[in-house]
Amino acid sequence: MFTTAQTDLDFEARLDLITRGLGKIDDLAFIQNTLREKNTPALFWGVAPTGRPHIGYLVPFVKLAEAVEAGLEIKILLADIYAFLVNYKYPLPVVEQRTNYYKYSLAALFEAINGRPSSAIQFHLQSAHCTTKEYTLDLFKILSLTSQADARSPNDELRNTKMLSPLLCPLLQALDEPWMKCDFTLGGLDQVGYFDYTGGILSKIGYNDKCGHLLNQMLPGLRGTKMSASDPRSKIDLLDDPETVCDKISNSICKPGMIEDNPILALLRVVLIPISRLRLARCSSEVNDPICECSPYVGADAPEGSIYSVEIENGTLRHYRSYEEVESDFLSGAVSAAALKGACAKGINQLLSHIRKSFERSLEWQDSLNLGYGDDEKTNEAPVTRPASDNFCIPAALKEISNDRIKLTPFSSTRHAGEFVAVANQHPDVWSHSPFGPFDSAQNFISDFIESFIRPNTGIMLYAVIDKTQPPKAGGSDREGALAGIIALCNTSLAMQVTEIAFVFTLPPFQKTHVTTNAVGLLLNFALNPPEDGGLGLRRVQWTTSSVNEKSIITAEKMGFLKEGVMRWAMVYPGGKTKGKPGNGKSLESPQGHLNQDDLGRDSVVLSMCWDDWLLNGKKDFVARRMARRS
Repeated sequence: MFTTAQTDLDFEARLDLITRGLGKIDDLAFIQNTLREKNTPALFWGVAPTGRPHIGYLVPFVKLAEAVEAGLEIKILLADIYAFLVNYKYPLPVVEQRTNYYKYSLAALFEAINGRPSSAIQFHLQSAHCTTKEYTLDLFKILSLTSQADARSPNDELRNTKMLSPLLCPLLQALDEPWMKCDFTLGGLDQVGYFDYTGGILSKIGYNDKCGHLLNQMLPGLRGTKMSASDPRSKIDLLDDPETVCDKISNSICKPGMIEDNPILALLRVVLIPISRLRLARCSSEVNDPICECSPYVGADAPEGSIYSVEIENGTLRHYRSYEEVESDFLSGAVSAAALKGACAKGINQLLSHIRKSFERSLEWQDSLNLGYGDDEKTNEAPVTRPASDNFCIPAALKEISNDRIKLTPFSSTRHAGEFVAVANQHPDVWSHSPFGPFDSAQNFISDFIESFIRPNTGIMLYAVIDKTQPPKAGGSDREGALAGIIALCNTSLAMQVTEIAFVFTLPPFQKTHVTTNAVGLLLNFALNPPEDGGLGLRRVQWTTSSVNEKSIITAEKMGFLKEGVMRWAMVYPGGKTKGKPGNGKSLESPQGHLNQDDLGRDSVVLSMCWDDWLLNGKKDFVARRMARRS
């Protein structure tokens, strides 16, 4: 028997607390044996203090609260160095303030779940151990054994990054396990790639002690896809007021018969019902001294065995013994989406009440918010409301460029992403020659392309292409015309006086019209005209495309670009075989150990137009004539 703050628990009860509700368990037998052999096994969970924490963090913290009741030692690693490397636009002093903000937020979050004081868990700083000589030597050892493909393997963000620092993050995460001296590691299902890398690398540098991996389920966004810090409508911030919580939940997706990616059912399944079970067990124990209001979500008149109650439309309560009963009633129509939303809003607001009050009482916590986050992040306004290229290296380029038929306007996720993806998804072949896409939703397009690749890249200026000759779409993104596609300046360098026209995605309804010619022509004029004529005065504009993308090559040559040659094996399509790109690249079936079997290679054709072509050799007039054509 093992004594916890809750009660005396036998082995099976402790194991149930540790493993129930998880999305995946690596090596259950190891976890069972460890629990038998060790009096107080250590469980480690790490988090990078980047964007403001939201209710998605409730999922791992429910498991941490359950693990506390099971008698585990809980270690929470605030991965400040990881955050600095992956979110490299923010300096270390800002990361330090964000780390403080996370510590205050997560401590209050833990207390709100089951009324246990935050002293029941330990907080550790990653910088405390990863700046030591011994750790640095371990890192050097892993670096010598890790290929670029290995470092990029955990997820698409790493596969697509052009920066070096994020590629160090899987290495740091792998080393955290032995340095945190843990028996079990908790992570989300989105961490599978990291755990796969960790399992293969640690033994190579002498760390042979096994660590069990517990993977919690993921909470979908309120709009039915990924919960993203870049989309405030998809999440509930830990400091959102009660009215905002009710409004967001009221407007969330919960269609009749919808089970998969249903945020309301997910909140009940992985957050609220597990919390109610914990609280019921605490209430029945001899030690019941919560530090905050945390009553179970069960009506006073509920029959024995009930773990959750939902108020239905006539004001009466329906009582449930399991999540499965709730889901069954929802599918049958016995309980409505509105009733479930009301129950979720009430439950989440009760949880967040303690966090809000704790924040109001702590000047240090308030200071960390003010010093760690910009004005938009302090007010929970997402970057998507700003132009996607607001970090472009030439601020003067953040403006509209237009003629009588086409307007190029800085791309805004809020205005343009939904409309663009809705049309693009009807024609998935538009992504066939790109290392990105296709995207199953606007939210994924924003998180995996705009926020992960475009916004951090100071060399990219992304524009929405508006066809002014077509009437605006009802409810569309622009009053002057119809959204016809996107286009960008890429790999821009003022020092080298070069740029590249890239991401030329003209939507199929606007292909074989004046749109592409005029969009490309506007960018050529902007890039190559001297400053006194409103241009940037660059010396070279490049056009790079797949060697089998005949349409792109023809477009460039029709606009006057000169072909310079072919770069062999110039690019990799990560996971290309699984993303509808099998005919657009060269198979990577080879003995090269750093190549992944699902990736595809690409030969790239390079074309260019230079300042002397433009100003001295007649290309400016040639492009003007092309743009003046009616199609």
